[in-house]
Order: sequence, then structure tokens, then C-alpha cells
Amino acid sequence: MWRKRLPTLMALGIGLVVLTAGLLFLHGIFLREREGGLRALEDQRRALEQYARQALTDSLRRALEEARPRIEQAEADPLLMDTEVVLFRAGQQRLPRTAAPRGDDATPARTLHAALEAQGPRALASREAPDSAWAERLRLMDRFLVAQRAGRRPDIEHAFREWLTHRTSFVLPVVKETTGALWLLERFQAEGQPDPALMQALLREGLQGRSGSRLEGLQRLLLERQESFGRSDFAFLRERVARLAERTHVAFADFNARVDAGPGARVALALPLEAPQLQAEGWYVEPSGPEGARGVRIRLGGLVEAVRQEMRERGLLQEDDALTVSQTDRPLPVPRLAVSLASPRMAGAASALESGYRLKAVLLAWSGALVLALTGLAVLAHERKLRFLALRSEFISTVSHELRTPLSAIRVMAETLERRVGGTPGAGNYPSRIISEADALGRLVENILTYNRLEKGRWEARRERVPLEDLVQRTVEDTARLHSTAVDLQTVGLSGIALPGDPELLRMLFSNLVSNACRYTTRSPVVLRVEARQEGATVVRVGDNGVGIPPESWEAVFEDFRRLRQEGLPARGGSGLGLAICRRILSLHGGTVRIATSGPEGTTFELTFPSA
Repeated sequence: MWRKRLPTLMALGIGLVVLTAGLLFLHGIFLREREGGLRALEDQRRALEQYARQALTDSLRRALEEARPRIEQAEADPLLMDTEVVLFRAGQQRLPRTAAPRGDDATPARTLHAALEAQGPRALASREAPDSAWAERLRLMDRFLVAQRAGRRPDIEHAFREWLTHRTSFVLPVVKETTGALWLLERFQAEGQPDPALMQALLREGLQGRSGSRLEGLQRLLLERQESFGRSDFAFLRERVARLAERTHVAFADFNARVDAGPGARVALALPLEAPQLQAEGWYVEPSGPEGARGVRIRLGGLVEAVRQEMRERGLLQEDDALTVSQTDRPLPVPRLAVSLASPRMAGAASALESGYRLKAVLLAWSGALVLALTGLAVLAHERKLRFLALRSEFISTVSHELRTPLSAIRVMAETLERRVGGTPGAGNYPSRIISEADALGRLVENILTYNRLEKGRWEARRERVPLEDLVQRTVEDTARLHSTAVDLQTVGLSGIALPGDPELLRMLFSNLVSNACRYTTRSPVVLRVEARQEGATVVRVGDNGVGIPPESWEAVFEDFRRLRQEGLPARGGSGLGLAICRRILSLHGGTVRIATSGPEGTTFELTFPSA
């Protein structure tokens, strides 16, 4: 009995092994399908995060570019508010301005003002060293007052010009400079009729001296030199400058506002900066020269939301997708800024992939259980053996057909179809077109696989001496036949030249050039000119009569997956890898390829091979 069962058991055993291998193979396919789907989702997430990060980086740079005029104006004009921009020069913070009156209550300015008011500049000058700049300044002030009281306009103008010239020529201590100028202008306003434009310049805008020096207005001077005054003195001078400006109809509201705003915050910045940074206080800063930086206060949350809205409008994000950025509670270089995407849609897609995989795994498990059950039934009931074997054979056949290479199957079926119905009415040229398209797809796949191997350095080139003339002749014939295109080959100087390299790679090199010549042309036949010369290195020039390549695209056509769209030329198939592969093949052989000439009459490529 066992002898009779042995062949059946052996057949069942072999069948179990095959079926198990098939199920395991299917399980591997399902597993790779799940992993590929999850990887694609992760790649999509990373691409969107990279896009968002780049968009956010561009927004930060744009914000700083828009703030550059404000930075320059605020640096030059202390009356402007500078709380939203930052500037460092030579390692020192220039904006926001941190100058503030000293904490003491000393009142030298108030005392000097009172002395001038009570005694006049002549009395004070008499107690100074006669040749000191301060004594000379006091005498000029007294001369001006004397001329003003006398009412002689030429003398008034002359004395005032002398006082201004002295101010631009001699730098006095800021307390004396500011207090003396303020007191004299008060007297000028109280006892005369000063020119409004002159008062505008002296109190606010400043004057440009003839020697190139500049005399700042009292408002700006007081703001820039706050640290030279105590609190009481600064408040005294600020009040009198504002009162004088009001009396002479000079603007002073922004001066008061700038004083009331107080000193700006100090920005903790470690210089020199190696890259743009986000500061914890909400500053975006970029390096600017040695020991320098400039920046602007930004609302990071608002910028992130603007990027999210822009990506939604482009269809890159859904309504409920959210973007978050890495923590910026301490200085963070912008190149290390990370943007994270929380996408319910992607989470749902990943969950669906997991659910689909689990369902398929359960189905496979049930299939395995069914196989085991059928095997057990076959052992117990020999009469059902044939049915079991039929089921097994059907299952194996189905799996085998499903796993055949689709491209090969399409070509075989197209060839069969062409043999059977070729030439019959209604069949047309469809079978041959299917074969042609399958061959085109095969060449496309070959190009992509070759590109991948060259890109990753997996191609081990064989070094042989390949006759150039035979190589070109065979390649042109094969490529012209595949494209069903007439090619007029014209050669010069190819005889006796052999190229050192891999025959298969060299064939693919010239095949891609000839294929491009056949694809990008509106003329028939395709004229192909191949010239060669040896000058140590071997230089081969391949020219065609195609539509040409615009000069601005001469380098771009060698980029990966780059295809040009020529006006008036129908769209052609291709992966955009042909010329990229050519450049990599030449690089692998130590040579170069470039476009020598190109125009409406055609394009000439120049290939340089190093000497053997």
C-alpha cells in the first residue's frame, strides 16, 4: 500500500514545496509593495518638507531684503524707530540702539544753561583760558547776541556763520556743545526772527559744512549721545529742545516718541556668524562682512502659515495638513532648520497600505492552510488526488503567468499577431507598431538601467581597441532601422582610427547621438557627418541636419532627464537621458563631450578621447 502511495506522496511533497515557495514569493511581493508604498509616502513627505523648508528660507531672506532700506535709514537717522531691525558692525550692536542716559543725577548741562542765562557768554569766557576752544566759542556767541540786539542784519549773519564754522571746526565736550548751541538758539528765537529753514536744519536735519564735515541737528545729536548725560540733564535738554522746536514750527513728535521708547534690547549674537541664524527672540540675522551682521524681527508662525497657504494653493497640501518647525528657543543656524509635515491624508494612505498588506497576508495564510487541507485530504482520499493536482497546477500556472515580464510578453504576442493577421484587411500596421513601441520601450529601459549603473559606478568597463569606422557604420545602420528613418552617413578621416574603450558603451554612445539626430529633425533623409582626427587625443565630431539647440541650452541638454521642446517639432518619446549617458560614458573613458556648433542647419557634437 505504501509503495502505491509513495509516488503520490512524493508528488504531493514536491507540490507543497513549490506552492510554499510560490506563497512565500507572493508574500515577498506584497511585503515589497507595502514597503515601496510607505517609502514613496515618506519620499513625498520629505520632498514636501524640503519644499516648505526652502520656501520658508526664501521668505526669511525676502523679509531681510525688504528690511534693508529700513536698516540703512535707521542706522543713518536716530530719529527712526529701530526696534524691528538689528545691525552689528565691527562686533558692536548698532541697531536696535541701546544708548541710554547714565543712571546718575549729575546736572552739568542744567548748571551751564543756568550760568549762561544768568551771566551771559562773555562773563563765562572771561573765566576760561583765553586760547581755549570753549572760550572762543563763548566769545562768538556773545558777538552774535550783540549783533542781534543792534539789529544789524549783515553783522548778525556774519557772526552766526562764524559760530557755525567754529562748531564744524572744533569738537567740544558734548555737554558744552549741546547746551551752548541750545541756549544760543533759544536766544535767537526769543530776540529775533530766525529763518525757519535754518532752525529746521539746526534742530533736526543738520548742516553740511564747506570742508565736508557735518553738523548734526540737536534732536539727532541728543539721541546719539544719550550716554553722555545723566538722567536729570537728559530730561532737561530733551524738554527744552522739544519746546524750542514747537516754537519754531519744527517737527519734534518723532523725537519725543523715540526718547519715550527708551533703549532697544540687546541681541545676544556670537560673531562672526558662519551662516544665517534664527534667534530665540524672533530675530532672523545674516552675516554681513567681518564681525558684522544684519537682521529683522520676524513672526515665524506667520511665515510658516504663509508657506502652508502657498503650498495649499499649488495643490501640494490639503486643508488639514500642518507644518511645524524645529524649536528656536536658542540660536539655530538656518541650514539646520527642520520643517515637519503632519498630514492626515498621508497617515491614512499609510494605514491603508498596512491594512491591505495584512489582508493579503491573511489571504496567503488562508491559501497555505487550504493547501495543507487539500494535501491532507489527498493523503486520506486518493480519489481526490487528481482534483488536488489540477488545482495545484492551475494555481502554479496562474502565478507563473502573472509574474512574466510584461514587456517580453507584449512583444511576443505582437510578433504572433503580425504573423497571423499581417496583411489582412483591417489589421493595418498595428502589430508592427506594437512591436516598434515595445522595442522603443525596451531601448528606454536599457537607457535607464545603463544610466543607473553608470550613475552608481557599477559598470566595469572593458578596455579594447574598437575600430571607429566599423563602430559608426554598424551603429548608424542599427539605429536607422529601429527608427525607420533614412540616414545619409558621411565620414571623413575615420579609417585606421581605433578608440580605446568598452565596445558596448561606445556603441551606446554613438547610438544615442544617432537616435537624437533621427528624432529631432524635420528633414529627410537625416544627414550624419562624422569626422575624426588624432592629435595625441582622438577628436570625433558628429554633426546632423536637425533643428538645432538654442545656445542657452547647450549645457542644459547634458543634464539628467532634460528634454527640449522645439517649436514646430512634434513631441517625441525618450527619457531625457541620452546625452547625459553620453557624457557619463565619455567621463568613464576619461574624455569629454560638448556642443561645438548648433543652429537651424543642425548640431555638431565634439567628442574627445584621451590617447591610449
